[in-house]
Amino acid sequence: MLSERQKSLYRHTIEVALTSPSRKQVGAILLKKNNIIAEATNLEKKTHPIQARWAQRAGLHEKIYLHAEIAALVKCRDDADTIIVARINSEGKLRNAKPCPVCAMALEEAGIRNVHYTTDDGFIYEYQ
Repeated sequence: MLSERQKSLYRHTIEVALTSPSRKQVGAILLKKNNIIAEATNLEKKTHPIQARWAQRAGLHEKIYLHAEIAALVKCRDDADTIIVARINSEGKLRNAKPCPVCAMALEEAGIRNVHYTTDDGFIYEYQ
């Protein structure tokens, strides 16, 4: 059973995703001890050197456009312990937002072990 705080954080992540200018709207929030310390959206028309570096390390050179998870890490000025990622389609429905191999590698190296993300059926939680 989800706590009211978890429900609130999930709703907030969806609201962040809805602000993305991209066709596939993805939003991410980073937490430290259940408090938001950074949030960001994907930007499918903007590259970033940190995104490109992680893509190269993962052997996925084409993934240079800024993903929400990497964008949140770039903004973050503190150590996060949790990330929540949401993806919304053009019909306003939740879709799979499991971090790609590039983002998963970056999150692991950043020490983020608690990963929550949307699926077609709602949110799912993974502990790495």
